[in-house]
Amino acid sequence: MALAPRRGGICPRCGAPHALPILPDSPCGHCLASPPPWAAFRMHGLYEGTLRQLVMRVKFAEDHAAARLLGGLLATACIGLPRPDGVVPVPLHPERLRRRGCNQCLELARLPAAALGAPLRPGWLSRVVPTRPQTGLSRQERRRNLRGAFAAHPDVRGRRILLVDDICTTGTTLARAVDCLLRAGAEAVDCAVAARTPAHPDRRG
Repeated sequence: MALAPRRGGICPRCGAPHALPILPDSPCGHCLASPPPWAAFRMHGLYEGTLRQLVMRVKFAEDHAAARLLGGLLATACIGLPRPDGVVPVPLHPERLRRRGCNQCLELARLPAAALGAPLRPGWLSRVVPTRPQTGLSRQERRRNLRGAFAAHPDVRGRRILLVDDICTTGTTLARAVDCLLRAGAEAVDCAVAARTPAHPDRRG
């Protein structure tokens, strides 16, 4: 599968794909029922095929060439966003960072920050609870797992922020992080992800 972006048939609020890419972009049922807290959402494509392989290489193999490629694709997806006061990668807890060796979201955020002419601010958000991995959890389990997981730096007050993540599945991680930034006084938070899973875990079947 090519790395071409998903060009249509998505929810503009969370990137969830509709049944066919030829359908018009329109909010999904979940976003209509419970609008997400971020101001704008950008993604490159769906978490499948070559894009999935690249994300996995960045996440687990510290493949810097793959990180630059994905970062460039993400920078293109962010064209047209308001210039942020800071670009913030979704953080890892220090224990997981020590095990993994690097934060893949920080690597992906470098090129979008450069393209938007904005500083990279990894210190504006930290992960203070060593949560279990989100993979395989339902939406409700993800919410419980991430309760109180993030802490924001006081410097976010009055700032517009671009939050960068590698994968969006249910949007729970992004929502918890955005809520934390907004409670700390951020003016607005936009979100950008390299890949969006084709379906929510609790909607399959």
